[in-house]
Amino acid sequence: MMQKVFAVAAREFTSTVMTKAFVIGAFVIPGVFVAVIPLIVKMTAQAKSPPLVGTVAVIDRSGAAADAIREELSPAGLARRIAEGNEELQRIVQQFGGDFGPALDNPAVQAAMAQAFGEAPELTVEVLPPGTAPEEVQPRLKPANAGQEGSLVALAVIAPDAVERPPGAGAFGGFELFVRAKTDDRNIDHIRTGVRRAILAERYRIAGVNAAELGALTNVAVDRKEITDSGEARASTAELNMMLPFGFMLLLMMSVMVGGQYLLTTTIEEKSSRVVEVLLSAVSPMQLMTGKIIGQMGVGMVLLGVYASVGIAALSTFAVLDLITLDKIAYLVIYFVLAYFIIASLMAAIGASVNELREAQSLMGPVMLVIMLPYLFWLPITRDPNSTLALVLSMVPPMSPFAMIVRITSTEPPPVWQVWLSIAITAVAAYGCVWFAAKVFRVGLLMYGKPPNFKTLIRWVRMA
Repeated sequence: MMQKVFAVAAREFTSTVMTKAFVIGAFVIPGVFVAVIPLIVKMTAQAKSPPLVGTVAVIDRSGAAADAIREELSPAGLARRIAEGNEELQRIVQQFGGDFGPALDNPAVQAAMAQAFGEAPELTVEVLPPGTAPEEVQPRLKPANAGQEGSLVALAVIAPDAVERPPGAGAFGGFELFVRAKTDDRNIDHIRTGVRRAILAERYRIAGVNAAELGALTNVAVDRKEITDSGEARASTAELNMMLPFGFMLLLMMSVMVGGQYLLTTTIEEKSSRVVEVLLSAVSPMQLMTGKIIGQMGVGMVLLGVYASVGIAALSTFAVLDLITLDKIAYLVIYFVLAYFIIASLMAAIGASVNELREAQSLMGPVMLVIMLPYLFWLPITRDPNSTLALVLSMVPPMSPFAMIVRITSTEPPPVWQVWLSIAITAVAAYGCVWFAAKVFRVGLLMYGKPPNFKTLIRWVRMA
C-alpha cells in the first residue's frame, strides 16, 4: 500500500516541480530579486533630481522673514543645508551601523542615502507686497507657463504671526506653500525646509535664543542595548521586531497555499480529463489522495526552504540573524506540516467534488476567509501577543498555525504550554480534515454533473 502511495507522491511532486512555471516562481524570481537589489542601490546612488531653475515668490505678511528666506534659498544656503544633511546621515549610519552590519558601511549604500537630498536647485526669491492675494499670483505657477518670463516654481505665503506671537496667543502662525504641479519632491523639500528654517531663525533671533545651543540642549543620543541570556547585546530595531512575525506568517501562508492550490488544480484536471478513472484502476481513492497530499507537501517544503533561505541570507547580510532562533525554525516546520494537511485535505475534497476550477470558487470562499483572519489581525497580535484575540485565534484551526507563528516570533512569545496545546489541537483538526476529505474524495471523484454545496458534501461523508 505504501509503495503505491509513494509512487503517486513522487509522480505528483515531479510533475509539479519540473514545470517551467514552478521553476520560475521558486528559483528564478528569488534569484532576480537577489541580483537586482544591488543594481537598484547603485542606480539610486547615481540618480539625480531634475535640475530646477526658477523663481520663488514670497508674500511675507509677518514683515520679518523675507530676508532670511532669501538667504536660506540662496545657492550658499542650499549647499550648506545639503552638507548638513549629509553629515547627519553619516552620523545615523555610524549610530546604527552595529544594527545593520556591513551593509551601511558600503559606500554605495551611503551614497544612495545621501542622494535622497538631491542636487541644490538654482532659485531666485521675489518678495511681493504683503497685501498681495495668492490668487493673483497662482496663474504664474501653472506648468503651461514654465520657462516663460514671470513664471514661478513656488509661492510661499507667510502668516502675520509666523515670527512674532501676538499677546495672549498660544501658538505661532505658519506658512502656505504653493508649488508648480509635477515638481520633484526633493526640490519641494528644499523650498519647504528653507522657508521653515528661515522662520525659525527669526523666531530664535527675536527671542534671544542661540539656535545651535538650543539644538545641543534638545538633542539626546540614545545607545540602546538588550540584555539576553548570554549577556549584553546590541538592540534590534523596532521595525524588524514588528515585521519578523509578518514575514514568518507570510512565508507559512504562501508555502501552504501554493501547495494546496497545486493539489486542487491537479485533482480537477485529472477528474475533468477522466485520467482519474485510469489511476483508480491501479490505486484506491485513499492511496491516491494520500499520495497527492504528500507529493504536494514536498512542493510546499521546497518553496518554504527557498524563500526562507533568501530571508535568512538577507538578515545575515544586515547582521541581524540572531532575530531567528532554531526553535522558531522548528515551530515553522511543525506548523507548516499541520497547516498544510488541513488546507491540502480541504483542497483535495473540493477538487474531487467539482468538475471545473470555476465551480470550486464557491466552496473555497469560506475556507479562504477563515484562513485570512490572522493575516488581517497580524498587527494587533504582534502588538499584544497575549491578548484574548491572539489566544483565541491561535487555538482555533485552521487559523491556529498562522496566528501562533505570529505570536512565537513576536517580542513576547507565548508560554510553551500554549504552543504545544495549539499544536495538539491543530493536529486533531488536521486528522479530522483528512478523514473528512477521504470520505468526500472517495465519493466525489467519480461524481459528475451539478457541483455540490456543503450540505451535499456532508451527505457524501455519511454515505461513505
